[in-house]
Amino acid sequence: MKKTLILTGLILSFWTVSAQRENNFDRIKALKAAYLTDKVNLSSKEAEMFWPIYNKYEKALYQLKIVTIRDLMQQIRQKGGIDQLSEGEATDFLGRYKKLNQDIFQKEQEKIKELEKVLSARQLIKLYRAEESFKKELIKKLRQERMKRRN
Repeated sequence: MKKTLILTGLILSFWTVSAQRENNFDRIKALKAAYLTDKVNLSSKEAEMFWPIYNKYEKALYQLKIVTIRDLMQQIRQKGGIDQLSEGEATDFLGRYKKLNQDIFQKEQEKIKELEKVLSARQLIKLYRAEESFKKELIKKLRQERMKRRN
C-alpha cells in the first residue's frame, strides 16, 4: 500500500516539473514500468521475462495506434478534410482504417498469448486494470495542468 501511494505521488508530481517532451516521455515510461510492476506484483524473475515481451508489443502497438493512425489522419487533412473526400476516397480510407483496427486487435491477441506464458490469469487482469488506471491518472493530471496554465 505504501509503495502504491509513493508511486501515485510520483506520477502526480511528475507533471509539475516542466521538461522537454522526449524527457517527459521517457519519464512516463519509467513511471509506468514502476506502477505496473507494483500493481501486478511481479517477482524479479517474472519481471525479467515480462518486460521484454511487454515492451516489444507496446512498441508495435504504438506504431499502429499512434504513428499509422496519425499518418492516415494527416492524409485526410491533406485532401482538405473528411468533407472534401470523394466517396471512393472515403471508402478507401475506411478500408485502411478497418484493416488497421484488425492489425491492432491481432497484435493485442499475440501480446496476450505471449504474456500468458509468463503471467497468471489474475496477473494479466491486474495488468490491464493497472494500464487503464495509469492512463486515467495521466489524463487527469494533464487536464489539471492545462487548467492551471489557462488561469
